[in-house]
Amino acid sequence: MPDDARQRWIVFDAVGTLIFADPPVHLAYHRIGRAHGSRLSPAEVQARFQAAFAHRVARSADNGPLTTSEAEERRFWQSLVGEVLPDAVDRDACFDELFRHFASPGSWQCFADVEETAAILREQDCRLAIASNFDGRLRGVCAALEELAAFEEVVVSSEVGYAKPAPQFFEAVLARCHCAPEQVVFVGDDAVNDVHGAQQAGLEAVHLDRTGKAGERSLRTLTELPALLNSG
Repeated sequence: MPDDARQRWIVFDAVGTLIFADPPVHLAYHRIGRAHGSRLSPAEVQARFQAAFAHRVARSADNGPLTTSEAEERRFWQSLVGEVLPDAVDRDACFDELFRHFASPGSWQCFADVEETAAILREQDCRLAIASNFDGRLRGVCAALEELAAFEEVVVSSEVGYAKPAPQFFEAVLARCHCAPEQVVFVGDDAVNDVHGAQQAGLEAVHLDRTGKAGERSLRTLTELPALLNSG
């Protein structure tokens, strides 16, 4: 049973919703790749990263249940680095440096609307959590970003054993928050992983589209969220 049937949890995706890489991912790959002998341009690195990431995510989805682990996540990224930076002289050393780079809180920033939105939601007696397809590095990043201090729980796919949009991931979110599906609103920028996945698990979901291309049914900024929740 939930700890408090009246308590409302707002659960957020991490990357693209609350935080973003700074510098952007492809520029970090380019800089570190060059230090390890790569001669690809930033544009080439960006194109290769986008293609490799999309291909690997699609292939993972086609292979059945979205199971994962810390070891599997590390293998995923190591293989992807090899595809993006094939001309690096020492791919293992290049991967190790990139993996450490994205473990550093200094490589990430919160979007400007996060702190204000979190404060308003807390004033409305909402409890806040983060739930992401990531690995254990996310915990250190979130703990170091002051804007995320109000977030009580962090649920990470590599620790759960399943990635979004698998229903087991959302079941783990409910278990961590000690609540029922009807107490949760899931907010994220991925229409499949965050919105459809949450809805299939019985949660209310809100799509965040910071590009403004998805239409009127999506939020463009998190500052719109408190009013939307109150209107329901």
